[in-house]
Amino acid sequence: MENSLFYNNIEESDINRDIINQIKEYIENNPTEQIYLITAPLGENKYSYDYEENAIVILSPKHKIIFLDLIDNKDDFEEYYEDFVEDLASISDKFNYKKHIGRPRKWRDDLIVQEVKSDVSNIEELLSQHRVVESEERKTELMISLLIGSINDIEKIGVEKPETLLEKVKNNIILFDGEQTRFIYQQLDQKRVSIQGLSGTGKTELLLHKLKEIYTSNEENKTFFTCHNIALANTLKSRIPNFFNFMKVEKQIQWNEQLWLDRAWGSQKDKNSGLYSYICNFYNIPFIRFKKYPIEVTYEKIFTLALEQINKIDKDEFKCAFDYVLIDERQDFPDIFFELCEKITSKQVYIAGDIFQDIFDNTIEKRVANVDFILNKCYRTDPKILMFAHSIGMGLFEDKKLNWLTNAEWEATGYTVKKNDSEVCLSRESIRRFEDLELNDISTMNIEKYNNTSQITDIIKKIKIDNPTVTPDDIAIIILDNNKTIYDYIDTLEHEIMTKIGWNINRGFQSKEKINNTLFITNRNNVKGLEFPFVICITAKILDDYTYRNTLYTMLTRSFIQSFLLVKNDENIEVQKSGLAIIESKNCIKTIEPTDQAKEAIKNTIIRVKEATNISYKEFISPIFDKFKLDTKCRDKLTKQIVDNLEDKFNKDEVTEYIEFNKKYC
Repeated sequence: MENSLFYNNIEESDINRDIINQIKEYIENNPTEQIYLITAPLGENKYSYDYEENAIVILSPKHKIIFLDLIDNKDDFEEYYEDFVEDLASISDKFNYKKHIGRPRKWRDDLIVQEVKSDVSNIEELLSQHRVVESEERKTELMISLLIGSINDIEKIGVEKPETLLEKVKNNIILFDGEQTRFIYQQLDQKRVSIQGLSGTGKTELLLHKLKEIYTSNEENKTFFTCHNIALANTLKSRIPNFFNFMKVEKQIQWNEQLWLDRAWGSQKDKNSGLYSYICNFYNIPFIRFKKYPIEVTYEKIFTLALEQINKIDKDEFKCAFDYVLIDERQDFPDIFFELCEKITSKQVYIAGDIFQDIFDNTIEKRVANVDFILNKCYRTDPKILMFAHSIGMGLFEDKKLNWLTNAEWEATGYTVKKNDSEVCLSRESIRRFEDLELNDISTMNIEKYNNTSQITDIIKKIKIDNPTVTPDDIAIIILDNNKTIYDYIDTLEHEIMTKIGWNINRGFQSKEKINNTLFITNRNNVKGLEFPFVICITAKILDDYTYRNTLYTMLTRSFIQSFLLVKNDENIEVQKSGLAIIESKNCIKTIEPTDQAKEAIKNTIIRVKEATNISYKEFISPIFDKFKLDTKCRDKLTKQIVDNLEDKFNKDEVTEYIEFNKKYC
């Protein structure tokens, strides 16, 4: 895999090969340096110059933009330089940067430099000579963001250096890394293009950028953007117009004519309500309704039958339904779904998935083997929080591990592996969002014994003191336990916070979304897709249950500055505290590799757990009905209601809660 911080958009030739190789060698020796090589602004196809094959533009944060003349043709190079700068100024004006960073006459002398290749002795010296002063670093990064198409909302982040930690993280300038940039701009000559990454690596954002490129490149393209979850589909449908407006897309969205966005299944009554609905209507094949056959029907069955029916169509009569299909949350679909999408698509299918959504997934190595782009840098969560969350989730600090990955799998998830006999050190590279922050002054990850609700308000008060601009919606409180008493506890906690802090509360398990200027409190459900600067997790005890540990990992990584884990029973927290102390002091996870026999036992246990959860809907819901001693008539009625009303029909907590509340009506 190429260095994930290096991006080269230049086709190599005899003229530029030597200098490009020098830069690649420099990158190998300095893997944390971020460098882009371009000859014209990216993001739109309209920028091209006669002289660009004889020049290279080097972009690197904290450095001036370096224009390098490869053949020393002063007049032509000067014309190329002036045209390029004029276009950069135009892009700056287009995205409202000009009023913040000024006109070219204000920044070209301080932030841009021209060099001739023959005068460059080595790349390290070239970059060293052209570092910008600290006060100009943000301006340089903003200009780089314009040139690579990683557009930031400058009205929100500003050009001035933020003061508080919260403002520094919120107002950080986002620059695509090399792998992200390759996914957007690199053209692969293949039907299926796949991208896998950790949660928080920007997969959905990249799909939106890819969608923009597709949608604006051709007036005739028909594209379907799909996912499994209805809530995510609705969120994406509302995000796209805002994203297109922000990216200054002039072409109006032609919904259900050129662009479709909805869940994978859909309704028989509305062909545009889902990809499967549209396919069945387009090819005139039977539509199988989940509501009619909820016990027997699966994605595997409906997509297999659909592909079999479509394959029967004569080649001369067959037409593709779409030019492009974009799929988010790959892990929610069987392989047959991707085969179906390839069949009904004329150009390309783009697939994005979470490489590690379930920390007990035992197919990571298999899934990344044929992936085109792997994103293993998590830009949402501070690396130390992520390392601790992985450790406590998989039991890495404990004698009996709950999971263990191969070296290839550790590396695919962003870790560098160092071994000394059985002792293993797992470390992660720093991330641009956090590398320049003074995080040594705070504990990004905290684990404490829980005492009482006053402890929660004390944490909130401390957050407010350290971050004067914090708002209630910057904080989430998540109760990890699964019992009725947590709702009484939430009532008590809500009263405590409103009385001592004066903030209003958003009960996330009821609203299922963030609400401005309210503090988010929820059970362990309804947090998917959300992120907060600060997260406080509360639990009675750290359990060995696989589902619980996976939930614990997921909830801790909902934060991007600080996470707190408060445990009522401190029986198992000292070993976690010791492991966390090493992460904070050594910036790595120190653990003991299990024996081969232990690894085999771990693998077999995970397989048994997976098999136990891979059940039919009848097998899933029957024990819940048994618990409430419901008769057949009532079960049938409630099953239909659950299928109609709940987005996640396999969420045991939500289904149980729904049945308990509604059983009295049947």
